[in-house]
Amino acid sequence: MDLNERSIQVLNEIVDMYTRTGQPVGSKTLAENLPMALSPASIRNVMAELEGRGLLMSPHTSAGRIPTEEGFRFFAHGLVEVGDLNTRLKDELKRRVDGAGSFDVAMQEVSRTLAQMSSCAGLVLAPRYNDATLRQVEFIRLGADKALVVLVSDTGAVENRMIPVPPSLTDAELRTACAELNQVVKGKTLAAAREQIIKTLREKKSALDSMMNTLFDAPSPNDTALMVGGSQNLFSYPELVRERLHGLFEVFEEKRLLIGLLDQVRESEGVKVFIGAECPLEAARDCAMITATYGTTDKRVVGTLGVIGPIRMDYRQSIALVDYTARLLSRVLDDRLA
Repeated sequence: MDLNERSIQVLNEIVDMYTRTGQPVGSKTLAENLPMALSPASIRNVMAELEGRGLLMSPHTSAGRIPTEEGFRFFAHGLVEVGDLNTRLKDELKRRVDGAGSFDVAMQEVSRTLAQMSSCAGLVLAPRYNDATLRQVEFIRLGADKALVVLVSDTGAVENRMIPVPPSLTDAELRTACAELNQVVKGKTLAAAREQIIKTLREKKSALDSMMNTLFDAPSPNDTALMVGGSQNLFSYPELVRERLHGLFEVFEEKRLLIGLLDQVRESEGVKVFIGAECPLEAARDCAMITATYGTTDKRVVGTLGVIGPIRMDYRQSIALVDYTARLLSRVLDDRLA
């Protein structure tokens, strides 16, 4: 969309003011805050033009204007560049990540810090180690019908997955399955081990068929790979009605849909912004998401992080925050796997 400098300045200021206050912005207020000198009458003309283009709307309770979803989209995609995060926030992020004793703790710290600094919910999807060579697999029974699988790579990285197990499977049989599985996976990547196991299962058709397939398929709803921090921040935005938040919190609780969404984003480069209807997650259609991938330089290990919040989030700071955090986690991951 082709806008002149005056229209861009007005749209910028309305987005900034509405982001801060959540209230419609009037021409008189704009005249007092715009960097260029414009009369209220001239501003009203510009606002009417922006409204005609679908970028602004006038709520029935006020003569002021607020950005539409399309207006926020035009602003975030076309007018916001990935800037530099301020030094204070950089130092605080670095301190928390460097102070974490393990990478798992670092990811938890990042999810909480993203939430705190953005006033949104912070999301961190643990990296997948599909291309890393496995050293060991362990089963820890947690009940009659489920077990925790611990995957240890040759780099020392650990990944946990919850899987269902047949209730008829005894502890002795589970230990035997673990020992046999370790003979197959040791020294192989997860993908190669999966192919070998599927081939073996097709030949033998043992009672462990479903359990083994589940282990190497997509994460279960109880997968612990996703850290969500600060979800309570979303209650401070009145435009996110409780009915919509209830659906979103169900997604947070289940995690499968969020993991699937962040896994899709993992294949892309740079910071990605999803606003309203752009968001592939149905429960987040009243929200905005900003995501970025992090990982090793050789892309052998890649994860995703981001924030989710109201459409009127602070895009400039949130984009800079997500971008810097992704680069910080990438550096830490490279250092620890070196």
